Amino acid sequence: MKPATTLIALGIMALAVSAAAQPPIPLNYRISSFAPELQNEEQIWTCPTDSTVIIAVWRDFRLGYRQVGIGRSWLANDFWIDSLIHPSMQVLSRQSDPCLTVDNDGNFYLCVLDYEPSATTIWDSSYISVLRSTDKGVSWTGPVTLVDTVGPYFEDKQFTVVDRTNGPHSGNYYVAWARFPNPTRMMFVRSTDGAQTFEDTVIVGPTQDGSACGWGELDAGQFACPAVGSDGSVYVMWIGGDLDTTTCDYFTALKMAKSTDGGVSFADPEVIRHTVGNWGTVDGGVNVYNQPVVATDVWGGTHDGNIYVAYANMDPDNWEFQDYNIEMVRSTTGGATWSDPVYINDDYIGVGAPYDQFHPWLICNEEGTLVCLWYDQRTDVINHFQFDAFAAYSFDGGATFTTNHRISEISIDPGSLKLSGRTTPAPDDPRMEITGKRSPQAGLIAEYIGVTAFNDHINATWTDTRHGNQDVYGANWTIPFMKPRLLSPADGASVADSAFTFKWSTSWKQYDDYYRLEFSEDSLFTSYLFVAGTASNQVPNYGPPLVPGEDYFWRVKAFRTSVGDSSDYSEIYSFYYTAPTCFATGDVNDDGAILSVSDLTYLIDYVEGTGPAPPVPYSADMNGDCQIDHEDVQMYEDYFVFGMSVFVNGFPVPSCCEVSTARGACCTAEDCFNLTPGNCGELVGAVYQGDFNYCYLDPCGGCIGLRGNVDGDVGDSIDISDLVYMVDWMFNGGPAPLNDEEADLNGDDVIDIADLVYLVDYMFTGGPAPLACP
Repeated sequence: MKPATTLIALGIMALAVSAAAQPPIPLNYRISSFAPELQNEEQIWTCPTDSTVIIAVWRDFRLGYRQVGIGRSWLANDFWIDSLIHPSMQVLSRQSDPCLTVDNDGNFYLCVLDYEPSATTIWDSSYISVLRSTDKGVSWTGPVTLVDTVGPYFEDKQFTVVDRTNGPHSGNYYVAWARFPNPTRMMFVRSTDGAQTFEDTVIVGPTQDGSACGWGELDAGQFACPAVGSDGSVYVMWIGGDLDTTTCDYFTALKMAKSTDGGVSFADPEVIRHTVGNWGTVDGGVNVYNQPVVATDVWGGTHDGNIYVAYANMDPDNWEFQDYNIEMVRSTTGGATWSDPVYINDDYIGVGAPYDQFHPWLICNEEGTLVCLWYDQRTDVINHFQFDAFAAYSFDGGATFTTNHRISEISIDPGSLKLSGRTTPAPDDPRMEITGKRSPQAGLIAEYIGVTAFNDHINATWTDTRHGNQDVYGANWTIPFMKPRLLSPADGASVADSAFTFKWSTSWKQYDDYYRLEFSEDSLFTSYLFVAGTASNQVPNYGPPLVPGEDYFWRVKAFRTSVGDSSDYSEIYSFYYTAPTCFATGDVNDDGAILSVSDLTYLIDYVEGTGPAPPVPYSADMNGDCQIDHEDVQMYEDYFVFGMSVFVNGFPVPSCCEVSTARGACCTAEDCFNLTPGNCGELVGAVYQGDFNYCYLDPCGGCIGLRGNVDGDVGDSIDISDLVYMVDWMFNGGPAPLNDEEADLNGDDVIDIADLVYLVDYMFTGGPAPLACP
C-alpha cells in the first residue's frame, strides 16, 4: 500500500472495469488411499526447486495402529500416490506426530515420533527420528535419531524448520519438542549436515520453580515450534505457563527463546503474551489448544525480518459461548517487542459470538504474503457443531487479513471422528502382529493441519469426514482477489467523534492495489457524503459535519492496477453518530460553563493550595505549558478581569493532547497529560498542592510573579512581614529567605543592603516595584 489518498470525482469512479466475483471453493480431493481407519495430523510442503512436486505427510491408522503416511503429487496437484513409512525405516513399532520441512535445494525432511507401547515403561519407549529425501520425495533414507539412546523420558510433539536465509547458518536443520515425564522441558537440537548427525540437545524451556507459591516444579509447556528469522536467528515458541511468584497468579502464555548463534545457545525464555483456553474443548468434543504456529519473512521484501505467531485463543468476555478465535501477533524487532493481536477470522467477534475457530497453520510465501488455514464452525449456523477449512491472506505484513475464504466443500462432522474398533492383526502385514486399540488420543481430529505456497499457488491439507471416517483431503488454488474486509468503524457501532478514520483490510499485493471508499447517509448509496480513491487501506473522515442521532453507511471496492479489474463491493457497514463528550479548557470546575467567575475562583484556590484539583487536569492549563500555575491564573485574569484578547478564537485551545483528540476549544480525551508533582526537597510534611511552586503552604520551586515575597507566604503578597523577615535575617541571625530570587529585589544576583533599601523605598516612598521573577 501507499499512503497517498486522493479524492476522485464520481465520473472517474465509473471507469469500466471487470468485477472479480468472490472466489469459489476450490476443488477438493482425497490425498490418502481409501482405508476404513483414521488418517489425520497433516503437514504439506511444495518443492522450491520444482513447484509441480508436493509432499504431504500424516498420521495413519490403516493398519489399526499409529503409522505415518507419505503422499506425493507431481504435475497435477489433485493426483496423489501414497504409502506408509517402510518397516526398515522405523526405529520402533509405532510412528506418530509427523512433521515436514524442505530446504532451498529441494531436500525434504520428515520427522516422526517413534515409540514402543510394549516397553516396560513409557519413559524408556520413544525416539524422535528423521527421514530425508534428496530426489523430491521419490525415495527416502534414514532413520537418524536425534539422540543416541532411549529414555528415561518420553519425547512428544516435535516440529522442525530449515534455515533458508542463505546466511551463515543456511541449511541448518532444527527440531524442537517437549520431553516428559512431568514437569516437561522444552528441548531443541540442531544438525549442520542435512540431518545426517545431530549435536547435543539444549533445554530452551526449563521447568518453572513454583516453590515460592508452594507448587514445586512446574511444566515448561508443550507444542514447541521453531522458526528462523531473516538474519539467521533461531526462535522457539511454545505454549507454557507464566507464574507471578509475588502474587502467585498463574497464566497460560505464549513463550519464546531466541538464539543468535545458529542454535548453539539460547537466551532465557520470555513471555510474548498471555492466552486463554489452552486444552479446551469446542462443540463436538474436539480438543483445542493455544499452540503457536510460527512463520517468518526471510525473502528480502518490504516485510523482511517480520516474525508472525498465530494461535487459537478463547474470548473470556464472551461469557455465553466462550468462543475461540484465530489471533496473530507479529514482531518487527526480532522478538524484542510484539504487536497487539489481530483477528484472522472475520465473523462477528465479541459477546454472543457462537462460532469457534481452531487448529491454525500459517506460512509466508516468497513475496511476503501470509496464508493462514484453520477449522471454522460458522457454516453450521444453527448448531455450530460441524466445521470447515477456511483460509485468509495478508498482503501488508500481517497488519490486516482479508475476507475469509472457505476451502472445504463439505463440512467436517465431529460425529464421524470415531475411534477405531480394530484390535486384531492383519495377516498380510507383519506389523499388525503388535495389537492395540487405535485411538488418536489427540482430541478426535488430532492437533494440526497444513498449508504451503509457492508464490501465489497454494496447497492445503486437512482431516475430512465426508466418507464417514477421517481421511486426508486437500485442495490447491491461486491466491484470490477478495472483496475488502471492513474493520472500523465496526458495523453497528456508536461513534462519538467525527474525526475518525475508515479502515479496511488490503485485498491484494502492495503497490498493485487501489480502493474506492463510499460514504453515505443512504443504505442504498443513491447519494454520497464523499467518495475517496486511495492506494491506502484507510481514509480519515473529511466529509460534511455529521448529525448526532443519525445512521451512516460505508463500503469499499478494491481494484488491481496491473490487471484493471475490481473486486465485489465489501459488505455495507453502518454506524450511529452521537455528540462527542468534550472537555473544554477554561471550564476549570467542569460545570459546563467556560470562562466563568467560578472557574477563576476554583483555579486560584487550587494554585494557592487551598482548593481541590480540577476534575479534568488540562482544563486549567490556560497557556498550554502542561503545568497549572500562577501563569494560568494571570492569563485567566487578563481575559476575564481586564478583557484582554489572550485566546485564539475567544477560547483557550487545549494543548498536550493528541492532535486527533483536540476539537477547537476542547478535547475528547479526559487525560491529555499528567502533572508531575513539584519537588518539595527536604521540607518535612510538605505535600504538593497544585504546581511546581507550592508544597503544602510553603514555596519550594522558585520565584512566582514579582520578587519580594521573602517570607514565602500564601498568595505571593509583598507586605510588612517580608520587610521584618529580611531585617531579621540580615541583622539578627534570623532564617534565610526560602527562595533567594524573592530576596534579590533589584535583580543584580546579589542579596545585600541594597535589596533591603529597595524594598523599603517600594513600600513607603513610592519607589519602583520589585522586578519580575526570572
